[in-house]
Amino acid sequence: MSTSESEDSTGLLRTVLPPNQVDRVFDFCGENGWKLLALGAVVGALPPLLGLEQGYYMTVVSEMYLFAILALSWDLVGGQTGYPSFGNMAFFGIGAYVTAILVKDFAVAFPVALIAAGLLAVMFAALIGAAVLRLRGHYFAIATLGVLLAAQQISRNLDITGGASGKILLQVPSGTVFYYLFFGVLIAEMALIYYLSNTRFGFILNAIRDDEEKATAMGFNTTYYKTAAWMLAALFTGVAGGTYSLFNTFIDPQTAYNGAWNVELIAMALLGGSGTVAGPVIGAFGLHTLIEFVETAFVGWQLVLLGGAVIVTVIGFPEGVVGTLREYASEMAYYERGGMAAVDSGEDTEVTADE
Repeated sequence: MSTSESEDSTGLLRTVLPPNQVDRVFDFCGENGWKLLALGAVVGALPPLLGLEQGYYMTVVSEMYLFAILALSWDLVGGQTGYPSFGNMAFFGIGAYVTAILVKDFAVAFPVALIAAGLLAVMFAALIGAAVLRLRGHYFAIATLGVLLAAQQISRNLDITGGASGKILLQVPSGTVFYYLFFGVLIAEMALIYYLSNTRFGFILNAIRDDEEKATAMGFNTTYYKTAAWMLAALFTGVAGGTYSLFNTFIDPQTAYNGAWNVELIAMALLGGSGTVAGPVIGAFGLHTLIEFVETAFVGWQLVLLGGAVIVTVIGFPEGVVGTLREYASEMAYYERGGMAAVDSGEDTEVTADE
């Protein structure tokens, strides 16, 4: 890019986003993360209390929370650790089937069934993770996709799952209950990941993402940390799947291991900004709202939109919304200080002082 083009783009950037404003916002958010999370919890809890009735809009918002849970869970391994998984919907399906079977066939209370769903998803992640998480790159991605397809086929062939016909669940809680369940799980997951991101555990996950060989050379058991992250992702994904099985009142192999959702949750994390807490949530809210609009106004075009969103994100916004804003903030702060001219001026001043 020429000097004039660079200056033009910088000028445009200053026009759209005033200098140092974005980085101040990030500093504010970093210093007040817990307060902002508490504020979000209060705001999210208000709609049903202020008149949001059961129906279409409550369902849409509940699904937004659901996809935010799934995207944030995927990002824990795919973004924070740098291992792009294509098999997270296997945990969702396990949680969905465990809850459906326990509630319908064994009359187990819904909360107990949800706990069992999460625990069995974690056990499955620990068992599978010890093997597939030793792989890297596209080998890992293909292996996790194989896990998803195998889980789907097994569920299709078992009598207890209802086979290809699935299970119908009629006696379910109200829509308001599901609203608060999805919202509560999302807030709990955001709080836990935000806390872990500032601990040794989170730092090691990021070190694995940046350079796993160096992390191993420093003495960290990378397989242990990767497996722990995958188990944590499986816990929230399994609980979300268990809740969705009753929320949807029907579950079958295609619904439980939804291939389109498997792509959507990855696209959401990338669109919002992988490797962050807020990014996957922002991506989930934005993309799901857009998909819902397309499904209503342009029936049958939602997959086209999803494919286009993935292409645009990867090419135009590789760092996602949050990452792009951070990059803009860094550039603005750099040019606000005068760029290299400020550095050169500082060096000249230092030399003069020494003389």
